[in-house]
Amino acid sequence: MVARLIADRLAPGHARSVIVDNKPGAAGRIGIDLLKGPPPDGRTLLLTPASTVTVYPDIYRNLSYNPTTDLAPVTLCASFVHGIAVGPMVPPEVKTLAQFGDWSRANPAKASCGNPGEGSFPHFLTLAMAKALGAPIQAVPYRGGVAALSDMMANQLVALTLPDGAFLTHTKDNRIRVLATSGEARSPFYPDVPTFAEQGVKEIVVSEWFGIFAPAATPPATIARASETIGRIVGTKEIADAYVNLGMVPKANSPAELAALIKAEAATWGPVIRSTGFKPLE
Repeated sequence: MVARLIADRLAPGHARSVIVDNKPGAAGRIGIDLLKGPPPDGRTLLLTPASTVTVYPDIYRNLSYNPTTDLAPVTLCASFVHGIAVGPMVPPEVKTLAQFGDWSRANPAKASCGNPGEGSFPHFLTLAMAKALGAPIQAVPYRGGVAALSDMMANQLVALTLPDGAFLTHTKDNRIRVLATSGEARSPFYPDVPTFAEQGVKEIVVSEWFGIFAPAATPPATIARASETIGRIVGTKEIADAYVNLGMVPKANSPAELAALIKAEAATWGPVIRSTGFKPLE
């Protein structure tokens, strides 16, 4: 959806036409590998979430690309935070992280928290949360967030960590409760829900993002032009209004700023991942 919102506005000013080509599989790695093939002329761009370029080097033992040398940062295009929600299996009086920790210790056989996939940011947030709360909360990876959310609504899963926008529809009718969000400040979609840090879990302060990249050898002038164009698109009220329905916030920056952000987040998350005892995947 984010790719299409931007692509529809790149033509005709930036390009005569733009095609969005979804490349699912291998947790996003297939799409990145394909960026190494096209000529570096600015005609092929990649939109990918932060995790593929910040934490995948610590998650996969033999990553097929190098985020630093194979990709040229262009700009951010959206940011979002994660949230933890509990479903109908958890009593309604459980409204905070501390209460969920107490409930988990009292019900160790039931205590679990789903995530959209092994090695995802929500996966590590679950591990960090369980450690901080001192609770036996088992991280349960799924093949995507939709299946996990369906299981929680069907009383097959106790809790779930996902981008907080995924919960919007279900919180409006009170079928699930968001207990915390992961940003530095409260999520604009859940202003009454305290952050992890506000509830004492200061280890969890993270927002994720979608970024746009070009092949590594793309000329700087071409990258700068794409960055400026996409930045203007992302800054429009039309995009801001559309992002609300996705639970995202518009955000753009320069190629240099995006490169610095990737470097900083990789340095931050590497020790966190290793501290959880996570074993790199093949």
